[in-house]
Amino acid sequence: MPTTFNVISLGNHALIDPTEGNDVIENASALVGLTVGSLGDPLLDGFSSFSSAGSGFGGGNSTAYDNNNSNSNDQFSIDGGAAQTFDAVAPYNATITFIDGSTATVTAVVFQDTAGNTYLAPEFSSNADQALYESGAMRSITLDSLIGGTYSGLTGTRETWNYVTCFRNGTMIRTPAGVVPVEQLTPGDTVCTLNSGDQVVRWVGVREVPVTGRLVPIRIKAGALGQGLPERDLWVSRQHRMLCRSRVAARMFDTPDVLIAANKLTVLSGVREDDSLDKITYCHILCDNHEVVFANGTPSETLYLGKHSKAAMSPEALDEIRAIFPELVDGSEPPHPAHPIPDNAPQRNLVRRLRKNNHAFIEAL
Repeated sequence: MPTTFNVISLGNHALIDPTEGNDVIENASALVGLTVGSLGDPLLDGFSSFSSAGSGFGGGNSTAYDNNNSNSNDQFSIDGGAAQTFDAVAPYNATITFIDGSTATVTAVVFQDTAGNTYLAPEFSSNADQALYESGAMRSITLDSLIGGTYSGLTGTRETWNYVTCFRNGTMIRTPAGVVPVEQLTPGDTVCTLNSGDQVVRWVGVREVPVTGRLVPIRIKAGALGQGLPERDLWVSRQHRMLCRSRVAARMFDTPDVLIAANKLTVLSGVREDDSLDKITYCHILCDNHEVVFANGTPSETLYLGKHSKAAMSPEALDEIRAIFPELVDGSEPPHPAHPIPDNAPQRNLVRRLRKNNHAFIEAL
């Protein structure tokens, strides 16, 4: 388990543990009712890298940052900055609102330094709450109620934080040499793209996650999208975007080709959530640019390294990509998408119109 991981800044607030000498967090209830994040200032923009610094942790409790500073003044750093002294941690019942407006309830682990700087921590194990955090781009969090007020500290090794938009292992990707399972692709391999000919794969990410909550994949049955596509059943993560090619899209967006998230397609026949598995291995691939590749014959996106996905990837994954594409990780502007990506409401409206008028998601134009 890593000692460096992503956290989310919740701002600066009243100290939840003003009195030392015990493990009681006397003022933890002061944060109840707090909401951080909004549509214009989403929570995902507050991601930072947390790491041990200065005296580190383990001075009192060998595995945790101590709540009781009379035992040890444990220290950490945010984004490699100056050492900050850990003060206290408390868990809250909380409501997460995602960018698309959907919500979920979690047990939020919230901690502070001695200056009142407040952060949301990832979980210390791969559990249902961590799966929810990783299932989509987060807009806001509200701390609804305090769970408890006596704890020894924050476990120093925790989960990394990844926002999953990818293919299930076993998905067949078209290459110049034939189709290849996505998990067998490696950097340097070449894939066929819709717009740019053959392109080199620059980075591959593979991760197994529990099939729960918003990590439940979308199953698109063979032929469900039109033109005999996909050629075989296709599983993708909820936010993975598929290329819609339609006259309806042309009337709505002045272009027949737009990218639509898979979870918007479940109103179509043959497209449903699939919670029949206990775990799933998700794979994503990155090329020099955002591309549309052929997954089980169906046009679908490669990893789009815009701010939503970039903000919620683990430090290790970002470091790997930074070595190849420093301008994509550190630049202020996200890369241009391969095709327009409408907002959530227009995406839903497009798919409803396709169903109502019996149009295929992919038409022969």
